[in-house]
Amino acid sequence: MKNTVSEHTSVRTKIVLLGSIGTAVECLEWLLEQPDFEVLGVICSRERKSKWREATGDRDMQEVAPLLGVPIFSLDDLPLIEADLGLAIRFHQILERKHLGRFRLGIVNLHGAPLPELRGSMCDAVALMEGASSFGVTLHWMDEGVDTGDILAECRFPVSKRETVYRLFNRCNETGLKLVKTYLRDIAEERRSGVPQRQIIEEKKLNVRTFTRKRVLQQKKVDPNEPERWWNIVRAFQFPGYEPAYIETSDGRIYLSINDNVPEYFEESEKR
Repeated sequence: MKNTVSEHTSVRTKIVLLGSIGTAVECLEWLLEQPDFEVLGVICSRERKSKWREATGDRDMQEVAPLLGVPIFSLDDLPLIEADLGLAIRFHQILERKHLGRFRLGIVNLHGAPLPELRGSMCDAVALMEGASSFGVTLHWMDEGVDTGDILAECRFPVSKRETVYRLFNRCNETGLKLVKTYLRDIAEERRSGVPQRQIIEEKKLNVRTFTRKRVLQQKKVDPNEPERWWNIVRAFQFPGYEPAYIETSDGRIYLSINDNVPEYFEESEKR
C-alpha cells in the first residue's frame, strides 16, 4: 500500500500518526490510501499489548506498521522529523511543548468523550455511572493542557441503559474514525479552524470536569446499601481483561456483570 501524488495537487500533507490500538491501525490504512497525505511514520507503544487488547485480539500498530512499510518512531525522534500535522488516536503518552512544536500545523487529537464537559481518562465509565443518556467523541487541537485545545469537530449520540463501557468504547472509536475521515483533509488544508473551549463553556454555561484513571477506578466497589446504583456501576466497569465491579465481603470480592442478551433469552424461554 503506497502513497501516490494525485493529479490535482503536487504537495501532500506530511503526517505522523500517534497511536497503538486497532482503531489507530485502521486509521493508518486509510491514510495510506489518501493521495493528499504522506505518512512519514507512526509513534506507538513498543510494549506488550494490554490485557483487554490481548483478550479481544485487538490489532497492534507495532506489528502492522512494518508490514505496511511505515517507519516506527519514538517521541525522541521528533526533532529529526519535518512534519506538517500530527494525528493522535487514543495515544498513550503525554505530549509536552517540545513535542507539540515539532508540527507545522499542530496535533489533532481524538478524545473519546464530549468536550469541553468531560476531560481526561475513562470518561465513558463516568458517563455510564451517572446514567447519561448521551455521549460522544471530539476532535481537537492538542495543547499543553488535559484535553483543553480548540475543538475542531464532534459527534454526539444516544446511549442505552443496557450499554456496557466496552460497547461504548468501541462505538466511540468507530465514530471518531468517521470524524477523522470526514474532517482531516479540511483541517490539513486549513479550511477548518478550531473553536476555543472557553468560548463554548461561557456560551453554554457548561460544567467542566477532568478525570484521572485512578480517580475513576476508585468507584468500582459497589455499596450493598445503594442497589439503585448497582446497574450503572456494573456496566461502567464491564470491559474485557479487567477486574469488573465488585461487592466486598469478609471472604473476598464478589464480581458483578450484566448479561447483554437478557431480553432475547427471556423471549426464547417464553416460546418453550
